[in-house]
Amino acid sequence: MQYIPIKTRIMNPPKDDLFAVLDESLTSLREGDVVVISSKVVAINEGRCVTESDFDSTKHNQEKADVIIPRSNWNSPLTIINNVMVGNSGVDRSNSNGYVTMLPAEPFVSAREIYNFLIKKFALKNLGVIIADSHSVPCRYGAMGVAISFWGIHPLQNHIGKEDLFGRKIKVERSNLVDGITAGATVVMGEVAECMPVVIVRDVPNVEFVDADCKDELFCSFEDDVFNVLYERFLS
Repeated sequence: MQYIPIKTRIMNPPKDDLFAVLDESLTSLREGDVVVISSKVVAINEGRCVTESDFDSTKHNQEKADVIIPRSNWNSPLTIINNVMVGNSGVDRSNSNGYVTMLPAEPFVSAREIYNFLIKKFALKNLGVIIADSHSVPCRYGAMGVAISFWGIHPLQNHIGKEDLFGRKIKVERSNLVDGITAGATVVMGEVAECMPVVIVRDVPNVEFVDADCKDELFCSFEDDVFNVLYERFLS
């Protein structure tokens, strides 16, 4: 599997044209490629930036977050939005040039629009698009990449019914391909001033392509989440 970062021009908040940037910087794609794109540039394309003076963090979390978990040891709450646990509903001030950048409004709609643009531009049949963000995970310092949306691929590889090395049948195991691909892509994207918000991921093993909304294959309900014991008392 190969990760190919794509250098682009700076996208300027509060609004800039991502599709013009893709048209200029992404010069070739192959059948079976997966394109990972930073949520920051998708949000800037949508004009999801506001000035500090116009941004109300508490109101934004109340309106957008599915779960708000107060943190007495931090200056913003932990939240669940788009089935991802992130700080402060994913609001970010880095690479925002004095603005506050929110997450894309409808990330799966955005992923489908980018998919359709690239499929047409490069005359492809099989392509994946992932919109990536960064989040922290428990018991670890540092951030890693996670998919907030995707289009063109099934997110999981199912192992149920297969046998392991010693003949034991797998009962519940599935591999989360979409977040695994995303985690690797954000390593080569960087987090600061690299200006490489697009990564082509090539020769991904076991990925299946489909032109459909497959989020329900990946996203589980709060009731079915094996980690809900950590936040269930904050559910409304």
